[in-house]
Order: sequence, then C-alpha cells, then structure tokens
Amino acid sequence: MVDPLKGVLRKMEESEVEVRREAAEKAGRLKDRKAIVPLTRLLGDSVWRVRKTAIDALLGMDAVEDVISNLILALRSQDNAGMRNSAVEALIRIGAAAVPSLCQAVKDPDPDVQKFAIDILGEIKSPRSLNALVDALQDPDENVKAAAAENLGKIGDRRALQPLLQILREDDFWLKFPAIEAVGKIGDPQAIPSLMELLKEKRLKKPLLTALGRLGNADLFPALIPSIADKKRQVRNAAVLGVSEIFQHSGEDPACARKFGEAALPETVDGLIEVIQEDDLSLRTAAIELIGILGDPKGVPYLIDFLGDIALHDRIIEALIRIGKGSEAALMEALDHPDELIRKAAAYVLGHIGTPETHGRLIALLQDSNGHVRQSAAMALGLIRMTESSSELIPLLDDPYPDVQQAAVFALQQIGNRSQLSRIFTLLSNESPAYRKNAAAVLGAIGGEAAVDPLLFALKDEVPDVRKAAVTALGKIHVDRAIEGLSLVLSDENTDVRLAAATALGDFSTDASIRILQSILLDEDIWVRCAAVKGLGKIGGTVCLDLLLPLLDHAPPPVQISVIQVLAEQKGSRVFSALIRKLEHPDMEIRRSAILALGKTGNPAAFDSLIYLLDSPDWSERNTTVEALGLLGDPRAEHSLREIRISDPDELLRKTADRALKSLMRK
Repeated sequence: MVDPLKGVLRKMEESEVEVRREAAEKAGRLKDRKAIVPLTRLLGDSVWRVRKTAIDALLGMDAVEDVISNLILALRSQDNAGMRNSAVEALIRIGAAAVPSLCQAVKDPDPDVQKFAIDILGEIKSPRSLNALVDALQDPDENVKAAAAENLGKIGDRRALQPLLQILREDDFWLKFPAIEAVGKIGDPQAIPSLMELLKEKRLKKPLLTALGRLGNADLFPALIPSIADKKRQVRNAAVLGVSEIFQHSGEDPACARKFGEAALPETVDGLIEVIQEDDLSLRTAAIELIGILGDPKGVPYLIDFLGDIALHDRIIEALIRIGKGSEAALMEALDHPDELIRKAAAYVLGHIGTPETHGRLIALLQDSNGHVRQSAAMALGLIRMTESSSELIPLLDDPYPDVQQAAVFALQQIGNRSQLSRIFTLLSNESPAYRKNAAAVLGAIGGEAAVDPLLFALKDEVPDVRKAAVTALGKIHVDRAIEGLSLVLSDENTDVRLAAATALGDFSTDASIRILQSILLDEDIWVRCAAVKGLGKIGGTVCLDLLLPLLDHAPPPVQISVIQVLAEQKGSRVFSALIRKLEHPDMEIRRSAILALGKTGNPAAFDSLIYLLDSPDWSERNTTVEALGLLGDPRAEHSLREIRISDPDELLRKTADRALKSLMRK
C-alpha cells in the first residue's frame, strides 16, 4: 500500500513555491505526526505563503505536544528569523496548551530562547505562567529580566505586584523602567506610594507619570501637573497623558476638574500649548481637553489656529465653550477668518458663551457667503436670545439651504419675539413654500391662540410639507379649535400629513382627541396607525389602555410593536401580563420589542421571564435580553451579565453586556 505522506514530503522539497505550499496544506489534512518535523522546517521557508500554510497545518495536528516541542526547538534557529517568527506566531495561537512547555523554555540556557518564551507567554496571558516569569526577574541576563518584567505587566496578575515593587527598591536602574510600566498595567493602587518615592529621579519620570496616571486619582494632581511644563518633551507629553487618563477613569466627577484647577501652575497652560503642536493625535486631543478644563483664555488663540483640522475640530469647540468668558475677543476676530470652518466654529462657540456684546458681529455673519456659516450664526443668535435679532433672521426662512432655514426657525422660536407675529402671519401667503412652511413652524412655538386661524388657513395649502408644518404647529397650541383643525386633515391625501396629525393629537389629553385617535387606528396606512397608537400612549389612562391592548391580538406586527413600546411606559398587572405573553410570539421583532419593554418597566417580576432567554439559540434575542436586564436594574442579573462580559465568545455580545452592567450599576 502506497504511503500518501511520502509523496507529500518529497514535494515539500520542490523549488516551485505553489508545490511546497500545496504539500504543506495536504500534510495538514493528513494529520500524520511524521509530518510535524518537515512542516516545522517549512516555517523557515523564504516565501511567507508557504510559512503561513505550514503554521495552519501544524495547528491542525492532533499530536499537540509534539507540535509544541518542535516549535520551541524552532526558536533556536538563530540564522533564520522567518522560522523563529513563525514559531512565535504558532505558539501564541496554540495558547494555553503551550504554557507548561514555554515555562520550561524560560529556564533554557540560551537567553534568546528564554526571551522568546517570555514574550510568547506575555501574549498568551495565562496566570499559570506567573511563577516562571517572576523567577526570570532574577535571571543573570539583563534582556531576560527586562522581558519578564514587561510581560508580567501584559498578564496583569496582581500577584506579580510585590516582586515588581521589590525591583524598584533595588539598584538595577535599567530594570526599573519595564518594572514601572508593568506596575502601571497591573493597575493596583497599592503601588502608588512606591512609585511616588521615585519621582525625584528625573530619568524615571516618563514611565512613572504614565503609571501614576493609570493608577491614580485627582489627589495625585499636585505631583503630576508640574511636569506638564517640563522642559523635556517626553516628560511633558507623559504628564499630559497621565493627567488625561485620570480624568478618563474619574468619569464626570466635577471634583476632578476642581482639583486640577487648584493644582495648576501659571506655566501649566504654556506646557499644554506646546503639546497641542505635537504630531500625535492622542497627545494633542488630551492637551486640548485639559486646556478646556483649565479654562485659561491664554490658550484660546492656539486652539483657534487648529480649528481647521477636522480631526481636532469638535474637541477644540468643546474646549472653547468650556473656557467661555474671556475668549470672546479672539473668537470675534476669528469670524473674519478666510476658512469657513473656523468662522462657523467661532460663531457656534460665541452662541454658547452667550455674551450679548457679540450680537452685532453675529448679525453681520447672517450675510456670509457660506451656508454653514450662516447656519451657525443663526443658531448662535437663537442661543443669545436678543429680540432685535428677529427681523434679521426672518429672511433666512427662505435661504437656499434647508439647514440654514431650520437654524432660523430654531432661533426665532428661542427668541420668541411676538412683536414680529404680524410679519410672520403674512409669510403664510408668500409665494415661497419654504417661507410658508417655516413660518408655520415658528408660529407653533410663539404664536399662541392668535396663530390658530392663520394655521387653519395653512391646512389648505397646496404643498404637503406646508400642511404638515401647520399640523405640527397646531399640535403645540392647546386650544379646542386646534383639535378641530387637526380632525379635518385626517382625510388628507398625503400620508405624512395624516401621520403628523396623529402625532400632534397625542399632545391633547381630551375626550375629543382620544375619539379622533381611535378612528385613526383604522387608517389605511399602517404607519399612521402606529402614530395613533403612540398618541394614545402619550395621553395614557385606562381608556387608552382599553383601546390599545386588543390590538396585540390581531394588528399587523408594526402596530403591535408600537403598542408594546407604549406599554413599556405603563404600569399595572394587565400591562405586565400582556408583555409576558408576547415573549412567545412567533415574530422575532415582536418578541424583541417585548423583551426590551419588560426591561424598561423596571418590574422585578420580569427577571425570571428574561433570565432564561439568555440561553436562546437566536443571537439577536440573546443580545436584546442582555440589554433588557441592564435596563431592568435587578441586582440578580449582575452575575450572569459579568459572565457574558468576560467569557462569551461573541465580541458584540460582550460589549452589550458591558453596557448593561454599567446601566445596572447606575440603578
């Protein structure tokens, strides 16, 4: 009988690349342990495709221990970097099964093999390698010791902390660098005093600042902040990143910003200004945020200079808004900048600062040639709310760009200058549909009862968008005549107009509006019916509940989903029972809606019904259940959510579990 492996092994020696690659692939399929040594030799092939195929073939072998021992032997190949690198990749992919043999290799007489083994263990991150790496801290070879310290940090096991801190107390200066970095990665605040003792050693400042940023809180600011102004660029940058990291893990704690301001020195802002001119994006972003928190107007001109950089634009705007008062002069100067992105941003920030003295400059900007700038100026004037802006904003209701029109609507609504009502009323008869539509939107916010008759007139407009805007506006004016007008458009030929009417009627908690919404539940358009459901949900009460619950028995899925979403905001045993029943519905989207709704109810009785769904074979159902358990806020869900976050093979599910746990902890 012919041995198929013999032919395969011969082809591994051929000069043709594809022949060797196919031979490696076939050897992997045969899974014969006699192929392990030849495949290991192929790890040193000059062509990466052959090396990759050989790795895959070795990883598919059943004789895992033989594969591991041969891969460790390959680490000795001093004259073939490709073989060594391929062996490293393969051992990392083998993972936990390779740990015992790698721990033995840490004691190898060859320092290169030791270091390779240590680096691989650091990538595998198994706690079982801890003792071998701790022992390697005492190795006579400097590179081996440094690798052991570095990779103990990668593993992150707190049991390594004391051996690493011992290094900091000893005389091996160069070993302190990787030891400090490892201590920072392990993340145990117990290490802070030991690290603080070393801050006086200037050469260690960079790793110390990084580690203290990872471990510390705002109480460390007095020790870290002086280094932001350090003359050495690397130290300065490390201090900025360290302080920034403390802010990141402190959340939104206002005490952190207060302590930062208290610890800051006059030269702190100068150091931050230096850092925003670095090439590294993460550094620049951190410095920008810290300038904003510091609130020193000295940084404003430098921030404005970088507003044209898209990667930094939004962060700079946030920082400028946070600085606020004192930055107006530089921002008003930026309104004349040739870059429209900078003009737009300057107007936006001035609006949020809200200083009335900037009003005149912003009015002039309404004539800017760039639509985005006009939009930003209009929004800013709406935030400042000076009544004299209204007459200048009204022409923008007919701007060529819809975004500018919407900004003008927003501004006029915010300003609420009723002295302009008569002028706005006339716009409802203007030949421009944009004027008519936007005038209706403004009247809904500021017109009051005086606007009802003009808006009823607009319900007859030939343009559906104008009729829709009038409907929405009437929904904001809570008088009986508005309800009458809304009832008239229920026969409108345009679906969007009817949908707007259904939505608006939900804002009227009257018997008349309930009757009208009940009639819309029979509308020919399913989305109008959904809007009617949501309108009844906004009104609430027993009468509306009596109208909605029967829809769960016969309505189309979108309508049922709308009902379920409404029930999530309701209380009572009838609601709870209805939602529980929907967990058995054959339609997945209805089931998912019911799962989320049960979570939103906050009713502990939902826990038992939800927890078993974590074993659902359907991914989307499991994912929704994880989200719902976070919303439910029942502490009994914590253990299951933590298990999913740590060990579920699905990355998206792990992320959902992480968000759910955060939501649960906030309850």
